[in-house]
Amino acid sequence: MKTKDIFHFLEPMKTIKWGVKTNNSNPLGDSRLNDLYSLVRDFRRGRLPFGWRGNKVFENKYGDLPLRPYAYYTEFYLGTSAESGSLRVVLGKGSEVYVTGNHFRDFIQVLHLPFP
Repeated sequence: MKTKDIFHFLEPMKTIKWGVKTNNSNPLGDSRLNDLYSLVRDFRRGRLPFGWRGNKVFENKYGDLPLRPYAYYTEFYLGTSAESGSLRVVLGKGSEVYVTGNHFRDFIQVLHLPFP
């Protein structure tokens, strides 16, 4: 069986932009997100790959993402503190995956990423 055949059930990754201050930058072009599937899988399993921090509640204070109950979203970021670094991944308790490359000014929701 060819590798291509193994993953026939996966749909192409699609995205939706969220937030009122969206721009044309796309954080998915960042090389640190080349294997987003594995990164999300590790996050959901409680593992933080080298350089990543977080696994903390993202409060969605400004309603940039769809409104959900408190603690529905969890954030992960690159940097030494929550205030540093602009590349962030926010996961919902469902299969939602959001990425921002500009410290929450806008988000890209990744669709059709398998739920590990």
